Amino acid sequence: MVVDEGPVYDGQKKLIDSFVKAYTDGDAEGCEKLYTEDTIYMQAELPMEVGRDVVLAGYQEYFKSRTNKIIEMAEPIAEVITFGNMAAFRGTGKNIEETPAGVRKTKTYKYMILSEKQPDGSWQMKWDIYNYDADYGED
Repeated sequence: MVVDEGPVYDGQKKLIDSFVKAYTDGDAEGCEKLYTEDTIYMQAELPMEVGRDVVLAGYQEYFKSRTNKIIEMAEPIAEVITFGNMAAFRGTGKNIEETPAGVRKTKTYKYMILSEKQPDGSWQMKWDIYNYDADYGED
């Protein structure tokens, strides 16, 4: 069933908002705790990552090497579908980053997440699929 309000929708909104905050803050552990132990994370042009510990290591490595400052990040939800203790939601995202030289860059992307309700009532990402919008004008 598609939902646009209520506890399931609110749970997905809390999950994605928590992720945006942790990612913006460069908090690898904050990102990692939002994933299930058996999570599958799929990013564009990278091998599939399986397991929360692998996802944590990826975020730790990325945040250590990240030089751009995040000016703004938003991941609004376009649609939530709920079925039992699972929900699928998708949306688009936008980052505005600033390089060390002060140049601002905007990145846009799409995401789809399958989340699983936990015994404490919170939601965690079971599958996280992320794909950026390429700038084909540069080719």
